[in-house]
Parts: sequence; structure tokens; C-alpha cells
Amino acid sequence: MAREAEQKDIADAAARGQPIANHYTHCIPDGMPTMMAGMFPMEVLQTSRQTTSIQEAFNQVRRIYHDDAVPTIEDAEPRFWGHSAGHWEGNDFVVETVGIKEHVRFRGVPHSANLRIRERLRRIDADHFENEVVLEDPEYLTEPWRWKWIYQRRPNYKMYEYVCEDNREYADPETGEQRLRIDAE
Repeated sequence: MAREAEQKDIADAAARGQPIANHYTHCIPDGMPTMMAGMFPMEVLQTSRQTTSIQEAFNQVRRIYHDDAVPTIEDAEPRFWGHSAGHWEGNDFVVETVGIKEHVRFRGVPHSANLRIRERLRRIDADHFENEVVLEDPEYLTEPWRWKWIYQRRPNYKMYEYVCEDNREYADPETGEQRLRIDAE
């Protein structure tokens, strides 16, 4: 019920033209797993040692090290994209990620330091691949949270620069109210 009330407050504020400040307002990147949602174009580069995902939004860069082990939860310094290791199981690239900063949330859902993200990526055809995602966190989730994302290849797309200093939104540090920044020219 609290989540529904929060969503209503967000919608009401947006309708008034005063959206509630969020991580975008503060130029904070999405982190994992949201950066993999593909809301903005993403480039995937692969070498023998690692797979690198570069998200156009916030120029986010995620490195998945091949045939490596993720650190223990205690040794995983919290990061926006965590610590990721992947290996091949047949045609599936299987990735495990730990060490996500606790204030980085997916769909507003909190998590603990014990969050584990497991992904199974596979090519569907020449222009599509899917990512089966599973979040596990015994402190906040009663069972694994599962979904799939499908990505479409756009071979002629060129990545653009996304610099948050161009963000025209401003959150008042006193009230948290969000408004457009008017720059004098």
C-alpha cells in the first residue's frame, strides 16, 4: 500500500509540473540491473578477457570478467555496477554480479548488501539476444525475482555523448522540489 501511495505522489507532482527529485535530477547513473534495461542504446564489446556493456545514458560502463569469480559479499566494495564475472555454458553467457550500492534500486525496490544478480544471455537470431535476469536477496525478497529483456541489434547506430551537465532539471537542496534550471545567456 505504501508503494501505491508513493506512486500517486510521484504522478501528482508530475501533473503539477513539479516532478519529485530522483537520481536523474542529481546526475546519478542507474547502476545494475537498470542500466541493462536498454532504455537508451547500449554497445556490447567482447574480448577474450571481458565483455563490456556501454550504456549511452550517463556513459555507464559495465565490465564482466570472463572465467573469473565474483568476490565474496564481504570483500565486494559497493559500486553502481557491482562486480561481475561470466562464463559460457554452451551458447549461454552466464553472469553473476554482487556488490551493488544499497541506494541503487531497481523499480524503487530496496536491497541489502547480499543482493545477487544472475543473468543468462543468449543470442535469439542475427539481430536479437535475450537476457534472463534473476535477483536474489533473502533480506528483501521472499523468492527470486525473474524477468527477461530482449535486445535488438542496430548495426548502423552511432553512440552519442550523454553528459548530465546538460540536465535542465534542478532539485532544491532545502525542499527537494524539482524544477527546470534557467541558464542566463
